[in-house]
Amino acid sequence: MRKKWFFFVLIGFFVVSIGSIAMPQQAAGQQVIKWKMQSHWPASSASFKPLKDYLEKDLVKLTNGRLQVTLFPAAALVPSKEIFGACRMGTIEAATASGAYWMSQIPIAAVASNCPMTFRTPQEGLNFHFKLGFEKMLKDAHIKHNLFYYTEKIYPTALISKKPITRIEDFKGYKVRSSGAIADMLKDLGASPVLIPGEELYLSLQTGVVDGAHWGAAGGALTMKLCEVAKYYIQPDLAMAGTDVIVINKAAFEALPKDLQQILDKALTDRVYKRTEEYVTDEKVALETMIKNYNVKVSTLPPADQKKMMVSAMKQWDKVASKDADSAKAVAMLKKYLKELGHID
Repeated sequence: MRKKWFFFVLIGFFVVSIGSIAMPQQAAGQQVIKWKMQSHWPASSASFKPLKDYLEKDLVKLTNGRLQVTLFPAAALVPSKEIFGACRMGTIEAATASGAYWMSQIPIAAVASNCPMTFRTPQEGLNFHFKLGFEKMLKDAHIKHNLFYYTEKIYPTALISKKPITRIEDFKGYKVRSSGAIADMLKDLGASPVLIPGEELYLSLQTGVVDGAHWGAAGGALTMKLCEVAKYYIQPDLAMAGTDVIVINKAAFEALPKDLQQILDKALTDRVYKRTEEYVTDEKVALETMIKNYNVKVSTLPPADQKKMMVSAMKQWDKVASKDADSAKAVAMLKKYLKELGHID
């Protein structure tokens, strides 16, 4: 009888030990805070799983299991176009989205969200945001609307198309899913842009509602399977920007214990560098995969037409600058930086 009792105690010890290894240790007596986070990315998007894994693994460890954030795919809780209002009002505690969705309420968001043909490399974008002060400007603008703001990554944006674009004239009458200042640039070049949520994008391309779309660049096109129905990858990149962002309801953030506020703020600030590097590496692999496995062809506009695109892009910068004082200051900073880099005269 004593041996049997000892056996059960031993088994129980191993179960408890394994459980304590599998689950992060939570400090005794401390509350577990659970948040819902709505994404504008469908579950199949290149960006959804990396953030979900980060929240459910890394952030749980960093907070000792005290903050648990559940990431929901596009439209699971609220429609993508309603994310701004839902997060601002506290219906959801946090969200991912593009500032292009709410640039009418916060104009400076348009400078960050696909302001076309600015940076040539992700590092240039990171420097502009975090070394030259643009990220702080974005944070200051969003906090007035009860939102904490974090750039999620700096990454390229490129068109995936059902037909080749080999000259500027090919944009005339071209139906394209687009957003923000990129949409304005494409419209100036003759295209007909429309904003379509990510969850509707594949069907819109498949059925001819649009001729082309941008959802990130190669990685987005591959993971969303857009390359199944659109066989041309258009160059040059339309943007290299901090289009994807994380926003957090101000009241929810400030309700966290002070140490969790500091941990979360540092975690999201640090992650942008790692995530940017990961994404750009994945981009190269994604384009190679689309070419090899889906017969996608790269269609590149000639240098003369690329210069015309840049002229149109700069018009959009000036339009964005005219919206308010913050936008004007940000665009002036942007132009000064690009001149120093030699990208514009």
